[in-house]
Amino acid sequence: MDNIDINTVQFMSTAILIVLSVLMLLLWMQNKDQSANGIWCIFSVLITIDTILSCFPEIRNMQYFVYLFNIDASFAYFALMVGCFKFSGIHINKKWMAALIITCVLLNSIGAYVTFNDVVRRVVIISINTISLSLSAYAIAHLSQQKFKLEKTFLLSLLAGHIIIHMFWIYLDFDISGANETLFSKSVTPMYLILILIILALLLLTLGMIRTLHEQKNIKSIAIKKELSAAVRDTNVANKSKSIFLANMSHELRTPLNIILGFSEALQIEMVGPLNEKQKSFVESIQFGGKRLLNLINDLLYLSNVESGKLDKNFEKVKPDIFLKENFKGLEEICHKYHNSLYYIDDSTECHDDYYLIINKVWMSQILTALVDNSSKYGAQKGNIWLNGFINDEKHIRITIKDEGDGIQSSEYKNVFKPFNRAGVDNRAIEGTGTGLAIVKGLVEAMDGNIGFDSRMGAGTTFWIDLPLYRD
Repeated sequence: MDNIDINTVQFMSTAILIVLSVLMLLLWMQNKDQSANGIWCIFSVLITIDTILSCFPEIRNMQYFVYLFNIDASFAYFALMVGCFKFSGIHINKKWMAALIITCVLLNSIGAYVTFNDVVRRVVIISINTISLSLSAYAIAHLSQQKFKLEKTFLLSLLAGHIIIHMFWIYLDFDISGANETLFSKSVTPMYLILILIILALLLLTLGMIRTLHEQKNIKSIAIKKELSAAVRDTNVANKSKSIFLANMSHELRTPLNIILGFSEALQIEMVGPLNEKQKSFVESIQFGGKRLLNLINDLLYLSNVESGKLDKNFEKVKPDIFLKENFKGLEEICHKYHNSLYYIDDSTECHDDYYLIINKVWMSQILTALVDNSSKYGAQKGNIWLNGFINDEKHIRITIKDEGDGIQSSEYKNVFKPFNRAGVDNRAIEGTGTGLAIVKGLVEAMDGNIGFDSRMGAGTTFWIDLPLYRD
């Protein structure tokens, strides 16, 4: 093969190696968690640089530079070896690796200042590279995953071919004169072909690993979905069991409790004879505790129905301003019980005559009662409470209830609508079970509404309800 043919092979190989190196880099940039792929990128780039320089022998064989290029080639094979070890999951002895690298650098550095026989220099560098190739083959041979069996066999064959060519060059003593020149030249083309195919095999292994990881993620995703489905089923069973338990409990507890309350009322009105002051005090305690326990049982049962959606959605059309005015008197009486004043700001008249709400009137009255009761209990003593209704946007009406209390601490915002949680005021002697706002939230959402609040410490709290407006 003449020089023109060799140059043509070099230029073609260089072009292909550049393309493969770019592909390797792009693949690594998309999957940076693959450490072996990153190290193989170094191998492909360094081999490509060495191949490019081989196209310019006047530069490649310059004094001093030839040793630098030898180090470049050796580092490329080191990168191939390290990548193969990482891909196979084999631990690398860092001391041996450091010793190999230092030996390579020292031999080439000494060669830059001490005149070596050219054959000796080439034998040394080829031997070091052959060691790296052999260790790479060792690592790939120990790749345990059967999914990569084809890629593994392909790469091992290429590495073996690469080592055979190195052995052949050492056998020739790098004598490229006479008949040996033809033999050496003929081995150049297979060498470039093997390097191209090695990088291609590394690309296939990387893609195979990425595919395997995606499959594992899909399997995990399917397993998680199955676990979630099982958890949902278990939750539904638990909720059903809870509902049955609460229904039974409410019946079993309310029946004897009503008997106790009935007898205590009979004692209180002295149906069986007069009571002294101490006895009256005992009866009042029975009445207070019994009624409080009965309220708790009723709230528990109602909360269970709200959470499970077992509510009678008896919805009807209601004019907002008319409904608020109808409920104002009852809400005012609640405030008076706590010595507070209730004021109604009638902004709902902004609604056109053809606007209306679709709500359960009993639920809505219960919601307003609970919110006004909360504002009265937790607001300022002998303070003011404002009830307002206004159009929030064209599709919703907002009903607000504002008090002059201490406000809610920001750290307790997340607990406001949780059942049996009184948002940081559990230590205060205020009657209540802590289920009121949880029930209110469930009822509002059952009417396709939203509920929230705004609060400032020392300035009071405003609870608001947004309900959808409809128009004829």
